[in-house]
Amino acid sequence: MQIEFTDMAYGGDAVGRDPSSGLAVFAWPAIKGETATVEVTTRRPNLLRGIVSQVQDASPLRTEPPCPYFGTCGGCQWQHISYDGQVRFKNETLRSQLQRLGGLSDVAGILGEPIPSPQPFAYRNSSHFAIHPESKALAYYKRDSHSLLPVAACPISNEGINRTIPFVNSLLAQAFTHESLGGDYKGIMRAWKVSIRSSIATGQTVVVFHSEAGGQAKPKPGMGRKSGRRASGRSSNRPDIGPSPEEALDPERSPAILMSRREVKRAVQSLAQVGVVGEPLALTVVEVMGDGTVNLLGVSQTAGALATDALAEMMSGSLLRRDTVRSGAGRSDPHPPLGTWFERLGDRGYWVAPNAFFQVNTSAAEEMLAEVTRYMPAKVQFMLDAHAGVGTFAIALAGRCSRVLGFEMDTSAVASAQWNAHATNMSNVEFRQGRAEQLISRLTESERPDLVLLDPPRSGCDPALLAEIERRAVPRIIYVSCDPSTLARDVKVLSANYSLTSARMVDMFPQTYHIETVAVLDRR
Repeated sequence: MQIEFTDMAYGGDAVGRDPSSGLAVFAWPAIKGETATVEVTTRRPNLLRGIVSQVQDASPLRTEPPCPYFGTCGGCQWQHISYDGQVRFKNETLRSQLQRLGGLSDVAGILGEPIPSPQPFAYRNSSHFAIHPESKALAYYKRDSHSLLPVAACPISNEGINRTIPFVNSLLAQAFTHESLGGDYKGIMRAWKVSIRSSIATGQTVVVFHSEAGGQAKPKPGMGRKSGRRASGRSSNRPDIGPSPEEALDPERSPAILMSRREVKRAVQSLAQVGVVGEPLALTVVEVMGDGTVNLLGVSQTAGALATDALAEMMSGSLLRRDTVRSGAGRSDPHPPLGTWFERLGDRGYWVAPNAFFQVNTSAAEEMLAEVTRYMPAKVQFMLDAHAGVGTFAIALAGRCSRVLGFEMDTSAVASAQWNAHATNMSNVEFRQGRAEQLISRLTESERPDLVLLDPPRSGCDPALLAEIERRAVPRIIYVSCDPSTLARDVKVLSANYSLTSARMVDMFPQTYHIETVAVLDRR
């Protein structure tokens, strides 16, 4: 059928109507304003979905995707749209969701100008890969599929990640088969996912092999590999876990390969001061088991020097002279959590545990932090950071607060946050492990936050958390959202006592449909 597209949907498709039935038609990769021929792939009682086979009237926003995998890879949806067009469509989607789901009429007076990403490409500091079982290479999932696509480079990932892919592939090429091991699985890890984190600011790269707890080469019958999700915490429900969607990186579906820990260690040691392309590579390689256990597999000489420099820079002399510091689990530890990745945001450095969440687009996160800071009063007695992660906002904003309390359910993130607060000598910041909706109810009645910062996963805030915020009559809420539909839903839930006074899109995820928003709600 031939469709004229009049809108863009949250999810990346363009939307038009079937002229014969009047049903809404969602199709990719069409663009609002285009007329195109659509092959219908899914029919439902109230809508149709399809794929564009030919564009008759192309939009002036249409552009040539720079990625050779675009269209096949499931990571990006909008590389065929000019970047200005992407930002405009995301802002229109935010406006629509707040009106339709949030019940707001005067959205124009609330929405600020959208903030584009300083870098539309090469912005990701973290990428997550499956492992292609035949080629034994890093791979993304194909669009709308569980089939794998080996990738040699990713244009939305930063230079450090792309420089590291060949090295990781060289390790994967040494994988064993069950037959070659002959039943001897000692020292073997069963890797099913690989994460690469790389900081342009610090030069450090961390490679994380996700494996089975205990390193078993074969799962017991009926056991599967679901344990591989356990340590991922709240990050598994965020769009910035990609480019491959975390739902697709399911240990039940993802092929796993057998690797020798000893050989990985030897490969990292052989790097010495020379990287895979003739440049120094500050590389740390770790294994994270399904139960959260972290094994250090290797640290290049350059990475070791970088870590030492970072410690010296971030920690005061008095702290460096201490023999030990208290870690998140209550143990004495003179170093950051094992396998941490070091990144800068603003004028601060953050150590991030291998499985802990951190904003994927550092330069856009700077813009987002500035937007949050705009709505911080000059002095806050008590700020509650309900989804604290590694302490990104809590530590950055602590200078304006007498007391900051952060809640976080991911234990590895809490350990990182506590280390980050200690390393910067912040005595007014405290972190507690657990669900925000449970921990907030344990505060005494006199512990009334002046400001609550929310940064939930895509599912939005738990109703019990919102109810407790309302009951405690918190004067201001700053809501950092990665899903406009759940943001609109939560705004509506709070509407009896709170007014949405500002909402501004910050583009954390160029080339995708995902939307990050900084919203401010003030008590009536």
